[in-house]
Amino acid sequence: MSLPRIDDSQLTSLIDKLSQLPVYSLGRKIDNTLVVEDRKVSGYHARLIQCTPDTFVLEDLDSKNGTFVNGSRITRKIITTADTIQLAETTYSVEQLLTLSANKPVDSSVFAEPTPQTPPNFSASSFNNLDYTAEFAALQLVFDQYPSLRRDCRNREKMIRTGSVILSSVVGISTVLATGGTAFPLLQIMSGAGLSMLVPTLCSTLLSTDEKLELIDKEFREKYRCPNPDCRDPFGMREWELLARQKTCRRCQAIWAK
Repeated sequence: MSLPRIDDSQLTSLIDKLSQLPVYSLGRKIDNTLVVEDRKVSGYHARLIQCTPDTFVLEDLDSKNGTFVNGSRITRKIITTADTIQLAETTYSVEQLLTLSANKPVDSSVFAEPTPQTPPNFSASSFNNLDYTAEFAALQLVFDQYPSLRRDCRNREKMIRTGSVILSSVVGISTVLATGGTAFPLLQIMSGAGLSMLVPTLCSTLLSTDEKLELIDKEFREKYRCPNPDCRDPFGMREWELLARQKTCRRCQAIWAK
């Protein structure tokens, strides 16, 4: 039995639906999405807009004692789960903030300082099983999508059309039907297809064009690297075809192409 077809208008509607990003209000008052029990935190202190599973926009809402990222006071800033957030005088990780729930205030003293990130460590076992040809091949799509997404993000309607094309060609109609168009299953599937996971965020009206461009650049830099997780040497803007001719990573000897 053949699967029912989804026409362009349905795909466009689905992308438009996915572009309604999760928004969390942070503050001391109990009607916030994330309630912080700290007398130095304002009633409505800040808001967090989730752009991808690991990327957010943090915006201060004219709080009295300020919102800080990695020690610097901000008005509005794109952050990742690796950043440290400070509301007034209390420090949090993104994960800690997201554990707060409305009407269930949490004493901020229970939060410990985030564990510092440690640099990659090359061990003897890291140099075994260095065949990353499949993972490297997938990076061609990342390199190819990068300039088109940067160009199209300036026009929301054009980005929605771009997203519809990506969704229909990369994810597949059967997947759309199987998930029922819900956000997280689709985003998880799309995350393996180059930079396509960014499409709903790039269609959002909550972000400025400059913020969208910054998100594309961040995601590109994060993905376009040596696929060996113990190396992750950034490729910068080197063309994928030239890297494929190089065949191996000069830093960790990972095999990219044969």
